Amino acid sequence: MPHTKDFVINTQAAASSPSMRSRENLQSFQASLIERMQACDHESQSSRRLAVAIGAQACLIPLSHTSEIVPLDGQSLTPVPATRPWFLGLLNLRGNLVGIADLAALSGAPAQSTGPGSHALVLAPTLAAQCGLLISAVLGLRDISEMTPISKNDDDRIELPTVNGRYKDKGGTCWDELDLAALAKHEAFLQVGR
Repeated sequence: MPHTKDFVINTQAAASSPSMRSRENLQSFQASLIERMQACDHESQSSRRLAVAIGAQACLIPLSHTSEIVPLDGQSLTPVPATRPWFLGLLNLRGNLVGIADLAALSGAPAQSTGPGSHALVLAPTLAAQCGLLISAVLGLRDISEMTPISKNDDDRIELPTVNGRYKDKGGTCWDELDLAALAKHEAFLQVGR
């Protein structure tokens, strides 16, 4: 086995060889490429949103604001006495009780039904522990960088709390971007009891 001193000397000698310099250049290029790919991936993640329907409205939610989506088919919500009509009750999710709210009803729209196809979107635990929203459909992922920002005052849509922005996609669909971090602190949303 070579001594450490011999290894250092051999490494220094190899570093000065043309093949070692080209290997270092290749490694440097690969490291740079990985950094650029990660930056691009981070940029695309920051513009991607979860697309859902809340009542009749198409909504976009930052992925970092969500924990999971749970289908409500066959699941029952346990009503909680003396709560507001938009607070639908508690969902037993693997032994944890999650409060489910109907954001459309909170905004003054007709209450959503909890039939087939409805889901609960559970907020990220960093925003609000054990809290979720009723959504009528999961519509996949959308990229807001491919949409056009529009005014929030341009139509007669129900104004959901904490709408961050409004966008129109290439197909003409209008999307409300929700800020669930702000919703978790919204005064009306926090007033569950009557």
